[in-house]
Amino acid sequence: MIDMGISLALFFLAALFEIGGGYLVWLWLRENKGALFGLLGAITLAIYGIIPTLQDAHFGRVYAAYGGIFIFSSLIWGAIVDKKNPDKYEIIGSLIALVGVFIMFYVQR
Repeated sequence: MIDMGISLALFFLAALFEIGGGYLVWLWLRENKGALFGLLGAITLAIYGIIPTLQDAHFGRVYAAYGGIFIFSSLIWGAIVDKKNPDKYEIIGSLIALVGVFIMFYVQR
């Protein structure tokens, strides 16, 4: 089994690449940035697709657990990049999702 610290780092790295790539595509299409933003977004999203394969579990479990990390990371991205702080319900919901991640992915079976 992969070390929990490395596993969490991979999950958060994947989130950074997925959210960052999606944001670049968003800027290209919604904010009328140049096509280079779209191309960089597509490359970033392709890299994101590779990162979860480094986890030591089956596809369904990896992506289900990653969903909780994505929820939490998206709120952090919104606070830092979009300057939109999450409300208490978003924070509570993301913490519930993270608890689910730890139960699903890291509890010994």
